[in-house]
Amino acid sequence: MLPQLQYFHFGDNGLYYGNYGGLDYSAGVEDGTAQVPADPPPVDAYDQLFYEHDLALQQASSPAERLEAHIEVVEGVYGLFSQANGASAADWHI
Repeated sequence: MLPQLQYFHFGDNGLYYGNYGGLDYSAGVEDGTAQVPADPPPVDAYDQLFYEHDLALQQASSPAERLEAHIEVVEGVYGLFSQANGASAADWHI
């Protein structure tokens, strides 16, 4: 699955995706906070990754935990792109 064009939009801090993708953008608002359960819900699998990333950053207590959250979201997006192109996880070259 590829990201859907209808979920991209611009805000004060640049390009956003869905309800959780973008710089300082979470829960559908700038400077928002991700809640458990997600409110509003993620719009698709990409937005789900961004939601999980937001939660991980909010709960991180060290730079190492923040870095791990960033790595996980990049790997997740790469995985979704790879699936959309017919590649398996074994084909990843990160």
